[in-house]
Amino acid sequence: VSTQSTWGYQGKKYEVPIKRNYIESSELEKIKDNSGKVLRYYDPGYLNTISATSKVCFIDGDKGILEYRGYPIEELAEKSSFLEVAFLLIYGELPSQREYAYWRNKVMKHTFIHTDLGQQMKSFRYDAHPMGMLVSTLASISTFHPESNPALQGEKIYNNKKIRNKQIHRLLGNTPTIAANAYRHRIGRPYNTPRNNLDYVENFLYMLDRLNEGKYKPHPKLVRAIDILFILHAEHELNCSTAAVRHLVSSGVDVYSAMSVSYTHLTLPTIYSVQISVVAVSLKK
Repeated sequence: VSTQSTWGYQGKKYEVPIKRNYIESSELEKIKDNSGKVLRYYDPGYLNTISATSKVCFIDGDKGILEYRGYPIEELAEKSSFLEVAFLLIYGELPSQREYAYWRNKVMKHTFIHTDLGQQMKSFRYDAHPMGMLVSTLASISTFHPESNPALQGEKIYNNKKIRNKQIHRLLGNTPTIAANAYRHRIGRPYNTPRNNLDYVENFLYMLDRLNEGKYKPHPKLVRAIDILFILHAEHELNCSTAAVRHLVSSGVDVYSAMSVSYTHLTLPTIYSVQISVVAVSLKK
């Protein structure tokens, strides 16, 4: 539904449609001064600018509403796993059993990182911050896969569905392993090798906590709590990190460099303290 608004500028009148409470920038381009220059909209910090509309996520904080692809977050947190929700966010629908089996297999195979990448992580100082390690290591993944780097293979490389999906699988698979290694590095313990026979979150907690137990498995209640935590944090519309990634990938940069920049958002003092508080409250429950 749209309504018309009338704008007056230097003796001229313009009809500008308002759709869903916003005006498209292309409509402002029709408004010109007497010399023919287009009217520009100045908004420092994008405080009142919409750069995209989303069918992925809907948030209404005042009403306590969070939806992923139209599904209430309460329903997803109760009935789905993080990997199922990740599939939903990326592809638009919850996976069938066959789709999920294929999806899970691809992601879990990519939990194994290149040996050289593990050695690179060991070169960080003993007291390096885990987030700094995560950001730096994630950015360096692109150097291990030149066949998937737009700078080397052309900016249309990700138009190939097979190549694009492989980067998705690799990002989802590599990230928990890198995060677990960063934590283990900070506490002075050796890295744990991923286990494909465990589920996504279960494997992550295994890599974090296993000492030398041969058959170690994280507690099911802790696994479920972290799984729900991952679901709740999976998507939050056009926040700082999402906006940064959109800016970068639009220039043709590789996805690993772009995602590493998005992770720096989590190191901001205000964001980092909130994350720590949320985890602490979740673990107390």
